[in-house]
Amino acid sequence: MDYRERIITEAASLFMKYGIRSVTMDDIAHQLGISKRTIYENFSDKDELLTDVIKSMVKKQKESFRRALEGSENVIEALFEILRIASFHFDSTSPTLFMDLKKYHYKIYELAFQKGDIRNYEITMLILQRGVEEKIFRSDINLEIVNAGVHGLLDAARNHDALPPMKYSKYELADNLFFSFLFGISTPEGRELINSYKKQKRTELNY
Repeated sequence: MDYRERIITEAASLFMKYGIRSVTMDDIAHQLGISKRTIYENFSDKDELLTDVIKSMVKKQKESFRRALEGSENVIEALFEILRIASFHFDSTSPTLFMDLKKYHYKIYELAFQKGDIRNYEITMLILQRGVEEKIFRSDINLEIVNAGVHGLLDAARNHDALPPMKYSKYELADNLFFSFLFGISTPEGRELINSYKKQKRTELNY
């Protein structure tokens, strides 16, 4: 692993634990046992480092989601595994990271949550296409519109002002947003499968 990758990995770990604002370039250098000058030889400023950290985190998440898709028996099993992975990542990350990102690094926040290379529009489209092929999702849905709807739900779930996490459990959010949405695009067989997995996986997903 070269210096650039080491710096990104360590910065990601510190940002996830303590948030962004409270972690300085000196903190990162000290944690790595290198000089701050070495960091600035690889990154022009904290924003460039933060952008690469976000890209790296999303890349790893996409890879884990792809593995879930490839290793699952059906698309509903894949979705529950992806929910488990996302839930673990969320629980492992300080809420301060997202608050700092939105408040102090808004351009990077927009980059992370707009349509493009970072946001997982490709993964969600693969999920929808597979669901239609497996006759779990209805064949008459418009995949592009439904895919946009999925990301609208993700935005809603992240809106802590409207849906504070201290008020609503992860299960309530998933059940009322995602599962209700899935029911609407599912065939009768798909709905039966969703209900079956909900019963099996609720405890495992730590809801």
